[in-house]
Amino acid sequence: RRPEITDEGYMIISSQFRIFSYKELQKATNCFQEELGSGGSGAVYKGVLDDERKVAVKKLNDMIQGGQEFRSELSVIGRIYHMNLVRIWGFCVEKTHKLLVSEFIANGSLDRVLFDYQSIAPVLQWGERYNIALGVAKGLAYLHHECLEWIVHCDVKPENILLDKDFEPKIADFGLVKLQKRGSRALMLSRVHGTRGYIAPEWAL
Repeated sequence: RRPEITDEGYMIISSQFRIFSYKELQKATNCFQEELGSGGSGAVYKGVLDDERKVAVKKLNDMIQGGQEFRSELSVIGRIYHMNLVRIWGFCVEKTHKLLVSEFIANGSLDRVLFDYQSIAPVLQWGERYNIALGVAKGLAYLHHECLEWIVHCDVKPENILLDKDFEPKIADFGLVKLQKRGSRALMLSRVHGTRGYIAPEWAL
């Protein structure tokens, strides 16, 4: 808290994965005004933190009730870092509120570029499409084989692939299926998760 501590290293350490208060996220999103999109796990809102970082704040639906389990699972997800995965900055768990805070990705989701013919989004060239496919494959390979916690995404689709300002892909919503489980682990593994048409082949295996 001392004002003389303003060096870059301190800023990096203090701004890493952390717990946010609901009031803090309410202020950052201007009472959840600007919705970026919504899906099965909840709606996403644009926000700006006190340190001027732009973030995406997701209100999580259908999450497991145990606050401690929720915190421990998210702390694992928060340690995962790869250039083709959306960076998770932190979370909020207060009473019935459960929110996830991640980096804001400038160009939105891949589905907007591919399918929204009314938008002014540029048409992707074949080279860009190839780089996006390759980046997504690298991100999934990391989740499946290289990170400490084995994660099956279960819902890889254009809506969950975000594009940064250079059109580099970043996979969003990884690890959330573990937070939505009901009952025993056996029950979780026996249920089909994800969107029809995009269900992970690992569930069949």
